[in-house]
Amino acid sequence: MEKFYCAILAGGLSKRMNSKLSKVLHKVSGKTMIEWAVDAVKPLNPKRIFVVGNENNAEPLKEVLKDYENVEVVIQKFPMGTGDAVKTIKDLVETESLLYVAPGDAPLIRTETVKIMLEKVKNRNALILSAELPDPSGYGRIIRDGEKIRIVEHKDATEEERKIREVNGGFYIFRSEILFETLNYIDMNNAQGEYYLTDVFKFMGNVEVLKVEDWREILGVNTREQLAEVERVMQERIKRGHMERGVTFIMPENVYVEHSVSIGEDTTIYPFVVLLGKTKIGKNCVIGPFKVLKDVEVGDGTILL
Repeated sequence: MEKFYCAILAGGLSKRMNSKLSKVLHKVSGKTMIEWAVDAVKPLNPKRIFVVGNENNAEPLKEVLKDYENVEVVIQKFPMGTGDAVKTIKDLVETESLLYVAPGDAPLIRTETVKIMLEKVKNRNALILSAELPDPSGYGRIIRDGEKIRIVEHKDATEEERKIREVNGGFYIFRSEILFETLNYIDMNNAQGEYYLTDVFKFMGNVEVLKVEDWREILGVNTREQLAEVERVMQERIKRGHMERGVTFIMPENVYVEHSVSIGEDTTIYPFVVLLGKTKIGKNCVIGPFKVLKDVEVGDGTILL
């Protein structure tokens, strides 16, 4: 695998969350969204991971990420868009390397998907992760003009372009030297009055598009409603993983399990159970309804009714 860097964009102002807490610091299944984003790429050993925040959330980001090796918080001083955010790390990334760019508010991306992206980019200048959504509203559309690939943001799209269901997932891999050269050509002439990172594709050829199998991987969070949807999907994943390892959930949709909980095989979990923190449940246990367990250890064969 080629040498690569990672930029996670976390400088958005998060106005629609109606929260004093930075959007990427909201938790999904017990872990902040920014940690999910970092953890998705960490196993692939990038040379450095840059988290691009703003002046208001930089210190909280540093606190949350303080135990991560090789992760650096970089400040985008003025909120001038995703293109400008990527420019902040220009002098920190070597030429002749790959740069993986990802949003900090999309916690469902899998490490396996990022690995496939790195494998597929090969001799391309860039790779875009796309998805076909049931409702593409709000997402940038993938526009194919022969071999040329463009991305048109929803606010700038025509009615005809808005009918396209294949959308930009917000995850990319670029040849670093080509990206930073192309960033010089983009402008703020758009509905948002920002430097869109996606505008680089107007000036860049030899671009690959990879459509993700599970469109939910690209789901981003801008509102509390979207946060709840992402939580629902993450809970499905977590409980499916436990079931594959031999745990029985009676009505799993009515059980909440944080990501750091461990459960032994042949344990049965009844409805309305909440398992939090570093709770460790042994083998052959029964956890009855309406139990809330946080940071506790339950020995093998225990029955809690």
